[in-house]
Amino acid sequence: MNRVITKQQRDRSNASALGAMTLICFLIIGLNACSSGSPSDANTKANTSVNTSKPSATPASAAVTTEERLPVSLSDAGEYGENVYDYAKANDWKNADVKVAALRGVIKKVRTNVKNQSAAVDRLDTNVAALERAVTAKDRQAAMQTANQVTLDVANMTTAYKLSVPVEVTKLDYYGRELEVWAQAKDANKLQTTTREMRQTWDSLRPTIAAKSAVEAKKFDALVAQVELAKTSADYQRVAKPVLDEVDNLEKLFQ
Repeated sequence: MNRVITKQQRDRSNASALGAMTLICFLIIGLNACSSGSPSDANTKANTSVNTSKPSATPASAAVTTEERLPVSLSDAGEYGENVYDYAKANDWKNADVKVAALRGVIKKVRTNVKNQSAAVDRLDTNVAALERAVTAKDRQAAMQTANQVTLDVANMTTAYKLSVPVEVTKLDYYGRELEVWAQAKDANKLQTTTREMRQTWDSLRPTIAAKSAVEAKKFDALVAQVELAKTSADYQRVAKPVLDEVDNLEKLFQ
């Protein structure tokens, strides 16, 4: 009797244990399924969030035309301005007239081609009109000064475009001509202002030049130092041409 009771008890115990183990197995399977599903769901949600999110808007400052090529009309305007300067300097008024006419014609294209710079185009247009009057009057000083201002107007406008030659090189060319203009006029204040601005521009450009040619950098260093040591109009006049010649060499570094 005791053996029967013991056996029945053992059977009941085994059955209970088996049921408990079965329940545990189901629980483990369920937990594994939940745990394996959670990261997947989280990743799916995360991926959905990334993929459907809208890209941030491009700032207005990043939308400037720095990757656009320089319009031919703007490049021509700068070249014609320099041509008029050279012809006025040589008192060649016939050719100066021809280039002023070409400059006047190209300004219309500049107004069409250059975007978001209406004030700068207006200023350029005004200076070209003044240049035309100076050339008509055969006023050498005024023609040289205004023609050079036209080249600066154009240089400033080109900064909105992708340039092969840094705009600072163009400005050094402008300052070299300014030395000639104000040395001729014997204007000490203008010469000193030009010298300071030339130094600032050169200091900004120098690392770029030095990376390309230490020799050319040293040459222009010496020329700027000569300009800074100049005392008389004749001193400025003497150093102006070497400055302009050396700017041509700086331009070649980028060709």
